[in-house]
Amino acid sequence: MLSFGAMNCSATSCGLLLAVFAAATASGESVAELDDAAARMQYAFYTADSQGIETILKNLDEFQVDQVLAANKSYQLAYGNWKLSQLYLQSLSEQRPRPNAKSLAAKAAQSCVRHARRAIEQDAALAEALAIEAACEGHSATARSGSAGCANSKSLRTAAGLAPNNPRIKLVQAICAPTTAVDPAAADRWRAVVASFEAAPASRPGKPDWGHVEALTMLGETYLQRGDPVAARDALERALVLAPDYRQAQQLLQAAATRPR
Repeated sequence: MLSFGAMNCSATSCGLLLAVFAAATASGESVAELDDAAARMQYAFYTADSQGIETILKNLDEFQVDQVLAANKSYQLAYGNWKLSQLYLQSLSEQRPRPNAKSLAAKAAQSCVRHARRAIEQDAALAEALAIEAACEGHSATARSGSAGCANSKSLRTAAGLAPNNPRIKLVQAICAPTTAVDPAAADRWRAVVASFEAAPASRPGKPDWGHVEALTMLGETYLQRGDPVAARDALERALVLAPDYRQAQQLLQAAATRPR
């Protein structure tokens, strides 16, 4: 702990130092809280727990942070609503879909766009918020081209211009890329995204770390669609090393295991 007992300072200057130290401590605690919320949202997404994400988002929305962390908070709210929208859309393909899943997905996507834009207003250099905005515009029911509406998004082009080597932006670009039933370029695209994550430096406190698992899973799914279960299993097993509870990767791996070589 920092001690001021041996310091040669006036009451005023020591008071200012104490105030700065207290503010720094509070800011550090807020960063840890935001990181914890992000980690819990990721886990809830992996386990397809939409109600869990709903609860975390509600608590995060009420969480008070200093102005310096306002953009980070808005970013996390945008990310959580994006994942929530994905889970709602995912439930449409299940045998017992959640009532009003489509409208819930659209509402979450709209909230995502709102929070992403707020994050960009607070920090214009926050390229990942622009990418999330583009992805959520694609999920929104108001998007002209449905889920592929982000392919030509101005926000995504701006994000790529600001951070061309950012793996999460590359991930969104790959998600938004127009695809056909058998896209010969899809595997190359997802391999490049995975390689970008593997080349990126380790995440630091207060910095996002999502995307690597999803990229590996999408690569595995692409291999599976191309009729290459061996390569699919390799990618999906790598995803599950990073996130053992990721339900989508588990299901795809099970499907790959039943495919003949």
